[in-house]
Amino acid sequence: MQTAMKKNKSFFQCFRKNIGNIHSLYHPFIPITVLYTLTKRAQPFIPMILGARIVDMLVTGADRDAILTAAFIMVGSQMLAALICSAMLKLLDMCWQIVEHRKSRDIGFKAMKLDYDILERNSTLELIAQADDNTDKMGGMCEYVLKTMDLFGAMFSCIGAVAAMAGLFIAMPHQGTGVVYGFFASPVSYYLLLGMLVLTIYIGSMCEAKQGRIRYNCDQVEVRSGRVYWFFLNLISDYPRGKDIRIFKMFDVIYKKGMAARDDIESAQKQAIRDGMKVGVWSVFAQNIFTVAVYAYVGIKAIYGMITIGEVTRYISAITLLQTQIGVVFSLFINIHTQNIYLESYNELMEVRNQKYDGTLPVEKRFDNEYELEFRNVSFHYPNNDRMVLKNVSFCLKTGQKLAIVGANGAGKTTFIKLLCRLYDPTEGAVLLNGIDIRKYDYDEYIRLFSIVFQDYRIFSFSVAENVAAGPVFDRERVVKSLQDAGIYERVLNMKNGIDSRLLKDQQDGDEEGIEISGGEKQRIALARALYRNAPMVILDEPTSALDPIAEQDIYTRFNEMVAEKTAVFISHRMSSCRFCDEIVVFDEGEIVQNGTHEELVAQKGSVYHRMWEAQAQYYV
Repeated sequence: MQTAMKKNKSFFQCFRKNIGNIHSLYHPFIPITVLYTLTKRAQPFIPMILGARIVDMLVTGADRDAILTAAFIMVGSQMLAALICSAMLKLLDMCWQIVEHRKSRDIGFKAMKLDYDILERNSTLELIAQADDNTDKMGGMCEYVLKTMDLFGAMFSCIGAVAAMAGLFIAMPHQGTGVVYGFFASPVSYYLLLGMLVLTIYIGSMCEAKQGRIRYNCDQVEVRSGRVYWFFLNLISDYPRGKDIRIFKMFDVIYKKGMAARDDIESAQKQAIRDGMKVGVWSVFAQNIFTVAVYAYVGIKAIYGMITIGEVTRYISAITLLQTQIGVVFSLFINIHTQNIYLESYNELMEVRNQKYDGTLPVEKRFDNEYELEFRNVSFHYPNNDRMVLKNVSFCLKTGQKLAIVGANGAGKTTFIKLLCRLYDPTEGAVLLNGIDIRKYDYDEYIRLFSIVFQDYRIFSFSVAENVAAGPVFDRERVVKSLQDAGIYERVLNMKNGIDSRLLKDQQDGDEEGIEISGGEKQRIALARALYRNAPMVILDEPTSALDPIAEQDIYTRFNEMVAEKTAVFISHRMSSCRFCDEIVVFDEGEIVQNGTHEELVAQKGSVYHRMWEAQAQYYV
C-alpha cells in the first residue's frame, strides 16, 4: 500500500489499470454489470415521468382508456425492468465467483512462476500476501466494478434528474400579483435555489472527502494489526502446532498478543465512527436545509398555479433523486479512489518480471547418461546480502559418480545444490554441463536431469500416488515400485484406499479425512517421489534427518543400489551414511577444504572431516 502511494499514480491511471485487469479475468462480467446498472438506474424514472403524466391526465379528466393504457405501460415497464435486474443479479453472482476464483488462481500461478531467487525475498513474499489480502478489501475486485458502474449510474441519474426538473427553473410570465408571486416567478428565485444546491454539493463533497480519509486511516490500522490478530488467532486452532501449544501452555501468551492487536483495531474503528458522525452531521444538516427549501419552492409555485399537480410530483421526485445521487457520486468516488490504493499491490505483483536468463539450447538426450557437471571458480551471495556463502568453488562431478557433501550447518552445502539446479545463478564463475554454461540451456529441459529431495521437502494433501508422481496422472505400477524401493509400501498398503488414500488433515474431500503420517514416513514418500521421476542425476539434501541412524543407513543403502548407474549426490550430517560414496567433499565456511574417499579423509588427523568423524563415531561404531 505504501508502495502504491509512493508511485503517486493518478485516479484515472489506476482506474484504467484495475478495470483492464478485472476484464481480463472474465470478459462477460463488466458488460453484464453495465446492463444491470443501466436497468436499475432507469427504474426510478419510470414512475417519475409516467406517474406524473397519469396524475395530470386524471386532473384534466382525460379519456379513461388513455389513462389505463398509460398505467399499463408504467406497470409493465416496471415489471420488465425488475425481471431484467433479477436475471442480471443472478448472472452477476456467478460472474463474481468466477472473478474471485481466477484472481486467487492468478496470484498463486504468478507466485509459482517467479524465479526462485525472486520468490525467496521477503519483499516478494510480503507483496504476495498484500495482493491476496488487499484485493479482498472493501468488497474485492467485483465490488470495485459494481461501485464503478454505480458511479456512472449515479451520474446518469443526476443528469436525468436535472432534465426532469428543467421546467422548474424556467421563469414564468407574470399572471398574478404580489411580491411573493413576483419573486417566485422571477429568475432570482431559481438562481437562489441553484446556489443552495451548489452549496449543498460543496459541503457534501468536503464531508465525503473527510469521511474517506477517516475510513482510510482506520483501514491502515486494520491492515497492520489485522495480520497480527489473525496470525495469533489461527495459531489456536492450527493442528500441527496444537501439541506445542498444549504441552507448553502457550494459550495465554497467544491470546494476549492476539487480543492486543484486536484492541488496536477496535480502538481505530470506534474513533472512526466518532469522527465520522461529527463530519456526517454537517452533511445531513446541509441536505435537510436544501430539502426544506425545495419543498417550499415547489409548494409555493403549485399554490400560485405556476406548475401542475403532476409536475409537483415529478419535481419533488427529481430533486430528491438529484440530492441523494450527488451524495452517492462523491461517496463512490472516494471509495473507488481508496480501493485503487489497495488494488495497486495486485498490479505490482503482476508486473514483477523474472530476471533469470532462460536459455534456448536443448539438452542433449543421452541414453548412456553421460553428463558431466563442473563448478568453475563459483562464488555466490544471496540478494540483499553481501556475505559470500560460496567462495571460489571449483569441482567436477562425473557420470555415475556417487558424491557425498558434508560440513557444518551454514557451510554452503544446500546453496551448492541450489546453484547446481539453477534455482540461483552464480555471482561469479559458472556452472557447466558437458562444458557449456548451464544458463544457455533451456531451463525446463535442464531441470529434468535432476531428481531431488530437499531437506525442507513438502508432502501435499493429495493422494499417496499423486504425491509420488507429483501430478494427477500417473503409472500405478511405477508408483508401487517406487514406494517399495523407498520402504514405505507396506504402510501405504494398510491404508484404507491404498495408494489412493489422501494424506494430511489440512484438506478434506467430502467424508474422507486425510491420513496423518509420521515424519519418517513423509520422508520415505518424498524419496519415492525422487525415485519415480527416474532422472539421470539424483540428489538427496539431508532428507533423512527425521530418521534414526539405522533407518537412515537403510535408506542410503537402498538408494545406492537403485541409483547404481546414475550420478548421485548425498548431503548428510552423518558421515557414516556416506562411506559407500566414491568421493566425499567437505565444505567449511563456503569453501571446499577437503575431498577424497572416507579412508583418505579420516586419515588426515586434525582436519575438518576427521574432527567431525571423531565427534560422531561413538554413535555409529
